[in-house]
Amino acid sequence: MAVCPKCKEKIPFYHLGQFCPHCGVNVRFYDFDKKFYRDAKRAELSVAKTNIFIAHIKAALIGSKLSIIRLCVMILPLVSLLVPYATAKITQPFVDDKLMVSALGLYQAISGGHLDYVMTMMKSGIDAEAFRALALVMGGIALTAVAAVVLVLLTVLSFTSIKKMPKVLVCVCVAGIALTAVTAVLAFRFVSVADASRGTIVRGGVSFGYIVTALMFAVNLVINTLIIKKGYNIVYKEGDLERKEIAKKVKAGEIDIDSLPQPIVETEETRQIDLEIRKQQALYHDREGGGGSEEV
Repeated sequence: MAVCPKCKEKIPFYHLGQFCPHCGVNVRFYDFDKKFYRDAKRAELSVAKTNIFIAHIKAALIGSKLSIIRLCVMILPLVSLLVPYATAKITQPFVDDKLMVSALGLYQAISGGHLDYVMTMMKSGIDAEAFRALALVMGGIALTAVAAVVLVLLTVLSFTSIKKMPKVLVCVCVAGIALTAVTAVLAFRFVSVADASRGTIVRGGVSFGYIVTALMFAVNLVINTLIIKKGYNIVYKEGDLERKEIAKKVKAGEIDIDSLPQPIVETEETRQIDLEIRKQQALYHDREGGGGSEEV
């Protein structure tokens, strides 16, 4: 059963009218003006929250020169992984193949079956130690690629936490540089082990890819460090920050939304709207008044 919002009496389910059978109040439109203003206040607070969110997106991605530069250079560490860290030359009867140890080379090794071959040769043969060293370099490349992908994703999502995300990105850049350094050491070790091996199946050579990758991570590190020091250029609309604080207090139950004025925060925009409403009301009354005098 429904309950009358005014007298709190129960309304029988068979009563189809919109007026309460006990007190006669219009149940559908009871306290309509109060509910209308309450919804308007909630909408004002909700719009302010959306405006702040949009302001954070703009500031994090295109709000300053540093933000735009960061958006442009975030992909460089990932692209730099196309440059090989090392090369592996595999020679067997009827086989003479060269494997580039890079992100692209790793993809080709997986799709072309070379990775399975390396895994098999790790377990047997006099060149097993060299193939194990080669597998470690591939693993280092894969982990560095993961760090580069994470850097791209977190840079795009940097607006989710204006204060914390630049620090997180700095940590990712440091991790990327560390992984690059470790992978470079593994590449030199692979070449050393392959040269010292008694077999002749695999031989290796070191390339300069690790230098490029380290530099690209370093560029991102510098940009994010500067952003931490200088901060974002966030442009908020007038009154939005005040509305955000009020919304927190309303949600926590510290403020009753019905006790707030409408608009909740008066700004130049709301004053212009109020002025326009008064003008239209004055025109309406003048028009209605003029029409009445003519009829008389």
